[in-house]
Amino acid sequence: MSTPARRRIPAWAVIPAAITVLIAVRLVMFRTYVGGDEAGFLMVGNHWHDGTSLYGSYWVDRPPLLLWLNDLAGGVTRLRFLGLAASVLTVLGAAWAAQLARGADAARWAAGAAAMFGVAQWLGIARVNGEMLAAPFVAWSIALTLYAVTRTPWRVPAAIGAGMLAVAALSIKQSVIEAFVFALALALATAVQRRESRGVVVRVLAWGALGAALTLAAVVLGADARGTSPSDLFDAVIRFRAEAGEVIRSSASDATPLRLLVMMGTWTVSGLGAATALTVWQGVRRKDPLLLATAATLLCSLVIALFGGSYWAHYLIQMVPAASLGIGLMAGRLPSHLMRRLAVATVALTMVNLIWSVGFQPDDNGQQHTVGTWLREARQPGDTGVVAFGQPNVLYEAHMSSPYLYLWSLPVRTRDSHLRELSQVITSPQRPTWIVNWSGLNSWGIEPGRTEALLRDGYRKVATICGRSIWLLTTQTRTLPEVPKVCP
Repeated sequence: MSTPARRRIPAWAVIPAAITVLIAVRLVMFRTYVGGDEAGFLMVGNHWHDGTSLYGSYWVDRPPLLLWLNDLAGGVTRLRFLGLAASVLTVLGAAWAAQLARGADAARWAAGAAAMFGVAQWLGIARVNGEMLAAPFVAWSIALTLYAVTRTPWRVPAAIGAGMLAVAALSIKQSVIEAFVFALALALATAVQRRESRGVVVRVLAWGALGAALTLAAVVLGADARGTSPSDLFDAVIRFRAEAGEVIRSSASDATPLRLLVMMGTWTVSGLGAATALTVWQGVRRKDPLLLATAATLLCSLVIALFGGSYWAHYLIQMVPAASLGIGLMAGRLPSHLMRRLAVATVALTMVNLIWSVGFQPDDNGQQHTVGTWLREARQPGDTGVVAFGQPNVLYEAHMSSPYLYLWSLPVRTRDSHLRELSQVITSPQRPTWIVNWSGLNSWGIEPGRTEALLRDGYRKVATICGRSIWLLTTQTRTLPEVPKVCP
């Protein structure tokens, strides 16, 4: 008796199922407290106008499209829906790229991988970040590049679109260059191995460059129209990163190497490590242009994450589009039992981590929520605040703006390490009503100078919450709520 043929789940059934799971899990995560980057970018985006700093009243080392998206969202719930939509589009973009390259089976694996990465708590997907918002632009730019190289109809619009999307990703976070790396690596490998395709490759790159140039001009001109000059933008997104890297290298705290270990551990167990290793191995072994391009893109993402210096796990989200494509490409090249075992092991680890994080682990922004909520109850209309240093989610929860242009700690340590600008703010007519001493004025990389004396002269300590001291202007009186007895 013959063995019945094994039925294969069609791609059209797998992809909707993967997206449904992604949406369901992410909606559960909406209950987490607002994160520092979410709050800070919302504050900057919502207050972007002509002003004395890069983005109106605030300064941040990020390109303008990220702030436009946060301005469009307006609030944290809508921002998380925007992040969810970005993750769904990343799944679809990765699936289409794999479909173009290897067919329906590859699309099924790529979509499943992208959806799994989209619910991986250890990649920091509970909160929206620049990498998450940039990922769909990278995924669809890669897909359009593949289409332009391998298909004849609509080749020119596809190439132009690929270039436009690549710059859009770069305009969300300046280190997201994966779409460019993939296009250049694919073009180079194809031109070397297939001489008859060189003309096509050159034309695709030329049209892609046109799309990139037009989009870059639109972004720069649009930002300039809102008061952000091209020179100041270059200073923030390029020059500052070199300065910040030196500050981190020379004076970072002990937490920095620990984050490096956590990030590399996450890369190893999340499936990104296996996807990178297998894609590089198969690319070198088979010399296939598509595998080589995907491998180059993954290695580029890993190098960027390592050389960023801060080693936050969400940097690894940059790898998701190329890793998902790589997994799709592996589906027909590696033994099916090996693929299934790797998939089961990775999904099991991801689910265990997800269940632990959502069900048992305390929210890592609980203290910021507690302090911010207390300030919101104590504030009066018109009150402003400064948190020393960083933690913009405290001000967001308190519904306060800040007269100090730096909402994150790294710009303080890099551009105002002696706190001269902060000292000017707290002695000016625009001085903040409240100051939260979060990490100490003499935190790493900072020499407070006269700031501590100015704080004592102009402010009085009114509460200590979660170990953070809260100071109020001596010229102001407020009815203070009860200090919480329990701190997250």
